[in-house]
Amino acid sequence: MMDLTFLIPTRIETEDRLRNIISSVSYLLRHVPAKVIVKEVSGRNTFLHRALPEIRKYANTDNLTHLYEENNEPLFCKSKVLNDLIVASDTKVVANYDVDCILPLTSYRKAYELIIDDTADVVYPYQIGIYQWCAKYDMQIYEQFVKSWEGTSVLDKDKTLSNSTIGWSQFISRQKYIDSYMMNENFVSWGCEDDEFYFRMSTLGNRIARIDNYVYHLEHSRTHNSWFTNPNFNNNYQLWNTIKTFDREQLVEYYENQDYLKIRKAQLK
Repeated sequence: MMDLTFLIPTRIETEDRLRNIISSVSYLLRHVPAKVIVKEVSGRNTFLHRALPEIRKYANTDNLTHLYEENNEPLFCKSKVLNDLIVASDTKVVANYDVDCILPLTSYRKAYELIIDDTADVVYPYQIGIYQWCAKYDMQIYEQFVKSWEGTSVLDKDKTLSNSTIGWSQFISRQKYIDSYMMNENFVSWGCEDDEFYFRMSTLGNRIARIDNYVYHLEHSRTHNSWFTNPNFNNNYQLWNTIKTFDREQLVEYYENQDYLKIRKAQLK
C-alpha cells in the first residue's frame, strides 16, 4: 500500500487530542504499510516535542513526515492544511485522516484497492447510518491501545453506537482530488466542509464508494475548532447553503474563479 499517503492536519489544543494523535499515528505506522504526513499549524510544535517521542516508542517512524507551521491565529483552517498536505504528497492515493479516527484493519486495504483497481475515485471507509463506535478513551484504555498489536479489540471494551455520515476519513485518487478543486479554503475552522466536499465530489461525477464496516471515534473534549462554537460557523453554513444549490456548470464556474486555487495550481506544477 505504499502508493497511499495519509494526510493528517492537526492543532493539538488539549491533552486528549494529544493522546489521540499519538494513538492514531502509531496505529497507522504499525499496521498499514503507507506514508503518513502530519502537519501541525499552531503556536507551538507540540507534535515534535510531545507526540513524536511517544510514537517512536510504539512504531517505526520511517514512513512518517512531520511538517510544522507557526501560526497563532485562533482559528485552525483544516481545509487549507489539507491542501498543503495534498501539495506535499506524491502518491496515487491519499486519505484525509482525522486524528480521532480508527478503522478496522481490513477497511484500509479495501478502500485503497477500490481506487488502485479503478473501481472508485472516492471511498468512505465506513458505512452510512448507525456505524460509528464512540470509544471511551481514558488513560487506562489509551495505554492498552498504544501498546497493543491487536487492532481495535482494546477499543471494544467501552463503546457505544452512534450515527456516521461523511466525516473522519476519505480515501481519494490524488489526481481526481486535484481535478475536483481540492478542499475549499473558504470554509474556515470547523463546520460544513465535509458536507460540501461530498456534494462536490458527487456533482462533478466522481465515483463514490463505501466500505461496509464501522468507524471508531476516540472521544475527546471540544474547542471552537471542533464544534458549533466556531465563530465562523455561520459564514461556513451560509457558504454551504449557497454551494449546495449549484448544478455542475455553476459549481465549475465558482471554483474556476477561486483565488486560492490559482495559488495551488502554481504550487502543483
